[in-house]
Amino acid sequence: AEYMGNYFLQTNFMSSNGIQEHTREEQLMLRFAAAFGIRDENIYEKFKKSFQTEDNNKNLTTFLADGQDSSIMFCFSNNEQAQIFLDAPQPNLFNKRKAVVAIKVSKEPLNSTNFQKSVIYMEMTKDVLKHLYNVFQEVYIPVLQNPQNQAGWTELVTKDLMEKFNNYLAQVYVTTGLIQGRTLLPLPPMKVTTSETTSDKDKAHIFEGSLILWQRQIKNVLKLEPEMVLKQHENPNPLEEINFWHNKMENLNSIHSQLQSERVKKIIKFLDQNKSTYTNPFKKLQEEVQEARREANDNYKFLTTLKPLFEDLTGGYEFESLHDLFVPIMHTILLIWKNSKYYNKAPRLVVLIREICNAIIEKARDFVSYQLIFQLLDSEPQEACEKLQTTQDICIKFKDAYFEYKGKAEGQWKITNNALFVRLDSFLERCIDILHLSETIVQFLSLIHMTL
Repeated sequence: AEYMGNYFLQTNFMSSNGIQEHTREEQLMLRFAAAFGIRDENIYEKFKKSFQTEDNNKNLTTFLADGQDSSIMFCFSNNEQAQIFLDAPQPNLFNKRKAVVAIKVSKEPLNSTNFQKSVIYMEMTKDVLKHLYNVFQEVYIPVLQNPQNQAGWTELVTKDLMEKFNNYLAQVYVTTGLIQGRTLLPLPPMKVTTSETTSDKDKAHIFEGSLILWQRQIKNVLKLEPEMVLKQHENPNPLEEINFWHNKMENLNSIHSQLQSERVKKIIKFLDQNKSTYTNPFKKLQEEVQEARREANDNYKFLTTLKPLFEDLTGGYEFESLHDLFVPIMHTILLIWKNSKYYNKAPRLVVLIREICNAIIEKARDFVSYQLIFQLLDSEPQEACEKLQTTQDICIKFKDAYFEYKGKAEGQWKITNNALFVRLDSFLERCIDILHLSETIVQFLSLIHMTL
């Protein structure tokens, strides 16, 4: 921003005596315009005019005023119009745009002479961590690695500083991936990978550190199982199972792609040539990634056949008609069991059936909410009984559909009923208790109309 501001100022606003002396406001606007890529003088005039709106003018005046606490200002540009904020803007303002931030670094009153040295500028995007990582890569690393900047440092200090900085950079990269739901494997700095001045021993040390970190990251992905979704989330529905395998598939495909990159291959080859003890375990881990990747891709491919049915089950399908979905769902599950290479084990079926039960219970709770039941018991107790009976029938029909297809599975579904229906059975028991209470109320109400 600083360089482009000077370029813009010199090429577009020169007088016969050289650079015109600009006011503080003009210098600020020029820097903003340069950062937003405004080169045309007519467009700049429109941009400059937008600073005169009431809110922009007020914030600009506050920022420039002496003795004010406001030492930072954010500027957005949209269709040649500027927006000025003194507080951190909401993320939705970024959208696909960037913000230019002006920061006062001196407590001295700002004037046209000291303004250039007293105010610094930086760009900011919605993805703060990615922006931070890029700044580290493109600005800080070249500065720190410049031999002229290392003058007077001992070799120990230089090595320690760069190692700690690279570790921090790697953590920023890893965190960026976690936010995106992906596992990003941080690579050693390019200069270290290609440098001929770095000794083989130092290279091996850096590369082995990377391998250790990659192993830890990859193992965290490999140990993810759908059972964790049941433990971590509050009663997930079966769409969560599909989402789980989709995310795991995407993550493992991404890891596989990163491991196939030329830089990673060169690192593994270098460590092999230097007889590192870390390469063999890592190669075995790569084979595990391949197998887990095949499983995730296969499972997701088969589970997508259930997605329309699960969307009906969890969506706007009427509860009274929900039983129409049970046979198609169980039929598809049996076909997946018979044809899938991986999704034919008891733990997979247990998770899926329990999540289907969760979806049925959620729909049933909306159909016979406790507020509605108590309201009906006061006004229409017979209707309350009918709704509770319908709920009981729907839940039992799902269990019937399961047992029907368990018979068709030819003894392969060797799973205890309690492992599948523990929550559904508990919900059914409560419904039956409330149904008995409601029927008792109906019977007592009928006594009111009896004459002895």
